[in-house]
Amino acid sequence: MGIARVIACFMKKHVALTLLVLTTLGVLKAHVDIERQDGRYFLSYQGQKHDVLGALQNQSNALLRQCGSVQALDVNSPAAKVALNAVQNYSPPDSHNARLLGLTQQGTWLLAELEFTTLNPAVVLLTIAPERVSVVEGAIWSGTTAPWAAAPLIRRYISDRAPQVPSALLDCFDPAGVLFK
Repeated sequence: MGIARVIACFMKKHVALTLLVLTTLGVLKAHVDIERQDGRYFLSYQGQKHDVLGALQNQSNALLRQCGSVQALDVNSPAAKVALNAVQNYSPPDSHNARLLGLTQQGTWLLAELEFTTLNPAVVLLTIAPERVSVVEGAIWSGTTAPWAAAPLIRRYISDRAPQVPSALLDCFDPAGVLFK
């Protein structure tokens, strides 16, 4: 009789475990999906896409980056005012109302995050020359990043357009703007 009870108990647990697995798979199938967009896969949950790979890239970047040579500059410093002036003069008149959210420097390179009244927020790469600060042509991210995780996408975009930029400057970029969160 003891063995019969053990077998019956095992069968009940086996059936319960099977039902649990099937129910979990059914719920996942009904609410979670994997979607492909522009060469990337996203986890879709209740109609919203989530960039799982981008989130993992962000976490690994935060753990592995070396920011010792990158300096965060005060947005009210003289250097920040010169960088802001370079951006404002790059595409007037809409860029005249730019507001600096963050500015980092590594050597002769600056990375600025800005918001505007009439334009989308932007991340702009600049170079420092003896006589002036200038925007690096094409190394400007502007607009939303959804559904991608913002920081990895912006880092990759700017790196592709300005491969000579020090990787630490881009690695140490963490978006401050609401649109990039």
